Amino acid sequence: MFFRTTLPSLLALCNIGFTIIVGAAPLPVRASMATGSKSAQDLESQTIPHYAEGQVRLSAPSSLTSLPPPSPPPLPPSSNDSLPLTFMMPKWVTAPYPKSLKNEDRDVFSTTLQGITLAKKHSSMGNNNAGVYSVASFDSSFARLFPPSIAAQNIDSSRLLVKVLKQIDDDMVAEVKALTIVGQFVASGLLRLPIAKSNDVGRIKRSIKIREVRGVGDTLPNDDDLFELKPVIVMLQMPGKPLTHIPEFMSEKNLETKRQMMGDTLKLMCDRVGELALEHRFVHRDNIIGNILVINKGTEVVDVNIIDWGGKYLSSINDDVTWDDLMGWCHNRWAVYVWEASL
Repeated sequence: MFFRTTLPSLLALCNIGFTIIVGAAPLPVRASMATGSKSAQDLESQTIPHYAEGQVRLSAPSSLTSLPPPSPPPLPPSSNDSLPLTFMMPKWVTAPYPKSLKNEDRDVFSTTLQGITLAKKHSSMGNNNAGVYSVASFDSSFARLFPPSIAAQNIDSSRLLVKVLKQIDDDMVAEVKALTIVGQFVASGLLRLPIAKSNDVGRIKRSIKIREVRGVGDTLPNDDDLFELKPVIVMLQMPGKPLTHIPEFMSEKNLETKRQMMGDTLKLMCDRVGELALEHRFVHRDNIIGNILVINKGTEVVDVNIIDWGGKYLSSINDDVTWDDLMGWCHNRWAVYVWEASL
């Protein structure tokens, strides 16, 4: 019994000693059969690892040290790169323009407009509107609403845009007043439009179902189900395009030429803002690149038109404000680097 138990162990020790002294490859040593094991052949031979002189065990690969992310490419050089993008309201601003409204100004959405048909959507829904639409056609009943200055232009439907409002508030009333002052207002009121909102479609289905259950009325949608009166402002579509929609600007590779076009546009815009402010005692503050329509000849900016006269970004100004006050504010607030940051 003792011999059977210790003999394998002695052989293993001799094998280790032989390997260390001679440096020969180790001999395989079979594990002894434990009680209850199936057979010795079911167990793999286990070899004692051997390393030649100078060799070391290879450890698991260490995780590579993460390299810092590559730095973004430097911005093109500009003399205004370090200037801030936050600005204080000028001291000569007295109040939001809607505060100047009088009672007679607020009756501008009481008329139900007829004789005008909308075409495709001109621009998507904005913060204060449910979309701006071009006009397919209008008839003489609608044309009778034109202010004299608009009627004298003998315009067709391609010159009109319709802004559909989400609601009537002082900002919208102030926009009508401002558009009238700058000569872009055509009409305002309530216009019968198709219901398109999903929650309104659900209301239509519920209304039809109620009539069907009660056995009263038509179970098909009627006009009251499919249409609603929405407040709208009809205005002139002004000539020009935003600078970012002009092919010559978009395709221009020379950065300085693009900056020159922006600078020329901003100068004309500030001049127009200043002239209107001194004449009418309110200032247009929403002079983002999309609100300035450019008329150009190649890369030369010839003229600009200002759009989006929403009352939220109009401000009344002091009577003693000067041209230098307005230009100092405008050219600082709407510098080239400000527009560049928005691109």
